Amino acid sequence: MFVSAALQKLLGFWRRYENLNLKVAFVLILLQLIHLYWLTADVVVKMITGNSALGLQISSPLLLFFVVIDYIEIPALAAGVTYYALSIYKHQKGSDKNALLLAMLSVQVFHIFWITDEVVYETFFGSASAVEIPYYVAWIAILIDYLELPVIADLFYRTIVKGERS
Repeated sequence: MFVSAALQKLLGFWRRYENLNLKVAFVLILLQLIHLYWLTADVVVKMITGNSALGLQISSPLLLFFVVIDYIEIPALAAGVTYYALSIYKHQKGSDKNALLLAMLSVQVFHIFWITDEVVYETFFGSASAVEIPYYVAWIAILIDYLELPVIADLFYRTIVKGERS
């Protein structure tokens, strides 16, 4: 009984603040565009052309900025997963699309604990590290990062274009 009451309180809280959760999820996940920019400019371009489009050094303060943005992915995923899971739970219109977007975010959560950006970077450009993965697995990890783009587009549409209200 206690779990049920606690769960009902938690669901009630999220229902009351669903619009705020939508906006928080949007802002946090939108920041991941900065991370994807770094990933593209500093890793993907360097793998394809041999030269980084950013030319960041390990001691660069700008690199620290990109690292901080990357860590913001954790609360971004928590907010996004919560938003889409509750949308499905409420049987809102478009539940199939919400389930697909939730699956994309869930893969991101798995990816955070599977292969970090540091492992990918070390695989491509570094010396032997504690975790060694094949190149194709590193490319899969990079592609998984880009699964955030459809979520960003959907949250942009719901927040800015449609101005969704709870």
